[in-house]
Amino acid sequence: MLRVIVAMTIAAGSAAYGQILVRRGMLQVGSLENYSPFQVVIYFWHALCNPNVIGGTILNAVFYFLFLAALSWTDVTVALPMTAIEYAFAAVLAVMLLKEQVPAIRWAGIMLVIIGVILIARGGGDT
Repeated sequence: MLRVIVAMTIAAGSAAYGQILVRRGMLQVGSLENYSPFQVVIYFWHALCNPNVIGGTILNAVFYFLFLAALSWTDVTVALPMTAIEYAFAAVLAVMLLKEQVPAIRWAGIMLVIIGVILIARGGGDT
């Protein structure tokens, strides 16, 4: 079970940081305002060429590969809920890197999610 916990913790951290990078990249690209087919293609081309979007996509791929490994070691009813620890990583990184404000009620919800993940991890699974 330890390898599942380690893999899913790294996976969740990778995914959270990946999402932060994608968000930062999309802030640089700007919002999609013109929906003509040509403008949509140009917009997404700029997004796909942004270094932050590329880095975030790579980190999300790391998440996915570690998730695949975890699924080979334990039940999906253990591995899938453990992805929820990404919420805690994402909130902390959003505050630190994006300067977002996270209200107390949201922190409370994140803590409930983490408690649920701990309960699931303690319940074990095939290892």
